[in-house]
Amino acid sequence: MDRIEKLLSVPTIDRKTNFWMIRTKQGAFFDEFLQDKYLAIGWNSISEEMLPVDLDAARSNRLKNRIRAVYGDSRPGTALNKCIRFCREMKQRDIAVMVDRNRAAFVYIGDYYEEPSSDDDVEREKEAHRLIETATEEARFIRCPYRKKRKIEVIRVLQGDEAISPYLQRAFAKNMHSLSSMNEYAELVLSACFDAFYYEDKLTVTFRVGREEEINAFDLTNLVLYAAKLLSADQPKTVRLKTTLHSPGDVILQLWDAVKENALPLLFCYVAVFGGRAGDYELHSLIGVIKEFALSRYEKKKREIELRKLAADADLAEQEALGKKLENLEKIKALDLVMADTCVEPLAEAAHNLALRPSEETVRRVRKILDRHLKYQSK
Repeated sequence: MDRIEKLLSVPTIDRKTNFWMIRTKQGAFFDEFLQDKYLAIGWNSISEEMLPVDLDAARSNRLKNRIRAVYGDSRPGTALNKCIRFCREMKQRDIAVMVDRNRAAFVYIGDYYEEPSSDDDVEREKEAHRLIETATEEARFIRCPYRKKRKIEVIRVLQGDEAISPYLQRAFAKNMHSLSSMNEYAELVLSACFDAFYYEDKLTVTFRVGREEEINAFDLTNLVLYAAKLLSADQPKTVRLKTTLHSPGDVILQLWDAVKENALPLLFCYVAVFGGRAGDYELHSLIGVIKEFALSRYEKKKREIELRKLAADADLAEQEALGKKLENLEKIKALDLVMADTCVEPLAEAAHNLALRPSEETVRRVRKILDRHLKYQSK
């Protein structure tokens, strides 16, 4: 149980991360990119070695003229900028969203590489575009002809009934380029990627409402209030709310300065909301499980403090400080037990009524923690 943080594996996103959107040529290359774990961009006549970090105006103009001559592009500067972004500005662990007609895939960016050049690189690229744009039958069997590529690690794929936030859809619609920055939509992108994450000194937790009918205000209020109570140790005023709720839609809670090394509040919330789905638990069992986690944390920390007291020399100030920690620990234990009794039932009921839909990864992790807990209890 001392490895809950590791098992929940809530990602911490570096504030220097960049976010990108890349289109997959009307979806023609979407499945290939996912299956073969790479992204690619066109303009085969431009290679990475043609794009030095210190690209000067004269060389830039020559490359623009090349793009205009080879592709008949009326805006060669835009094409050149996309090549520079793909080759030079994208970096490892940036996050990109690949867009299809009705699907989106979120991926970590990896290493850049190029396929070997050949005499027909450009002609194959042009032919592929012609077949896709004319929607011919042969377009179904086209392999991506682009040379400039980046490895990817898939985070999540949304398709079918997995709703994409309408605000994120609006961002997709505004950016019709084959490659564009999504930095101003960073939190929307991350909320689509993960059910919970740390970014810019706050914990963000997203609950995905699946109910398509009208939503009961009582259920929505209970979801927000009791989840906020569990996440914040009964300080719901410290939690901020964002929503993209259009039934279905997202309810997003944010907590500043959350302690990353203490994932128990998030676990309490997840067990209450998803415990039945993850372990087929009855409600009273979920309350018991949360209490057992709270007591286990209390006993472990109590032992640590008592050992420190025993090991401490006759330093009265240190002894008093450790004594205060024990008193505070007793208060935290009592609060956790009260929260289990008062928050779990209304939160679980609201989650059921709103048809909350966690990612499969979240369910898997909660199930793993619950299974380990059962084994621990049976010893």
